[in-house]
Amino acid sequence: MPVSAIEKPEGVVYCHGKTVIEYRLVNPEVNGTASDVDLTVNGKTIRVMTAYSWFGSNQATPKGFKFAILGEKQFNPLLVFDSYLEDAKKRKYTQCN
Repeated sequence: MPVSAIEKPEGVVYCHGKTVIEYRLVNPEVNGTASDVDLTVNGKTIRVMTAYSWFGSNQATPKGFKFAILGEKQFNPLLVFDSYLEDAKKRKYTQCN
């Protein structure tokens, strides 16, 4: 479900090649979690769900993992770590603003 067309970045922006990503927690709780985020990829925003547990019960949670953004295609999941994002194809997005 589209939220808006093209928006200017307001927070931390992450880049990999020509792809620019930003996310914003929707109605964050006191502890900093939210069930939804507005995910902006190359200026187009959609609202998607989050997951705060690590995938796979037999694996230890990687260091710095914060939550997953359950988007679409290459961004399902988009893993949020302390200092970077990682998409489903294991591409790392680092802060670029």
